[in-house]
Amino acid sequence: MSRTVSTAPSTDPLTSHLVSSEDGTPIEYFSTGTGPGLVIVHGTMQSAASQSDLAAALAGTFTVHLVNRRGRGRSGAYPALDCYDLALDVADVSAVVAATGATTILGISSGGIIAAEVALAHPGLAVVLFEPALVVDGSLDLDAFLARFEPEAARGDVPAYMVTALLGTQMGPAFLRFFPRRMLESSTRKMLAKEGGVLPAGGATMSELALAVPYDMKIVAQRADRIGDYAAIRGPVLLVSAQKSPAYLRHAVDRLRELLPVAGVGTIPGAGHSATQNAQEGGKPQVMADMVIHHLSH
Repeated sequence: MSRTVSTAPSTDPLTSHLVSSEDGTPIEYFSTGTGPGLVIVHGTMQSAASQSDLAAALAGTFTVHLVNRRGRGRSGAYPALDCYDLALDVADVSAVVAATGATTILGISSGGIIAAEVALAHPGLAVVLFEPALVVDGSLDLDAFLARFEPEAARGDVPAYMVTALLGTQMGPAFLRFFPRRMLESSTRKMLAKEGGVLPAGGATMSELALAVPYDMKIVAQRADRIGDYAAIRGPVLLVSAQKSPAYLRHAVDRLRELLPVAGVGTIPGAGHSATQNAQEGGKPQVMADMVIHHLSH
């Protein structure tokens, strides 16, 4: 289907909304633009504000809805970690889809897993997945990583588990792997202590983001080696990776392509796993937006 589209970034403000999830928890989302609805589900250490540039770039073609997952902004809190299940995040995002009448869902990293699960539950949705954090074929030594991470999270040692997550998921510059852990933990502790200032619309504090990390790791653990389930996605699919991302993330996209042979595929050149984030955070939001518009407008 063809329609006239605009690729110029929008300057429309983000408007805030609340919707009740299945369990009554409020979920915040922000809207901008005109056209068919598109819900963006952010990843780990992100909030709705992390993709505000992407939303602006898409807003000439879509009404974009940026979800603030639990623990961020006005969204309610997660339950205790040992009571958490991925189905909770799926219900939260499904509530936003229902409230907005969105026809497309775009998920990033751990949010890509949530988006894929929502797409399974709503076969009419088009789905865009940017490097969903799926561990496939032993692509990441998840057991070794979780053996350290889970006890740190259980005792609430935020600097320790954040460093373990950073190293275990191969995020950040490669040279960090050569730094002593005590130095990395000290830097993380200082970063958490000095946060402040005015947040952008849809933003979250560093403490909020850090406290949500164990839930994202549970998402990854619960869906490890279950990639075959997503062969059942029935709506149009676009799979996107970034040229400089860790190999296990690009491998997940390759395996999804095998399972969904009619899916569109794109690669963002010269970027890593932050490719969908705002330009000032190293992202290439316009490149991502152009891929989405091209795939879903033809």
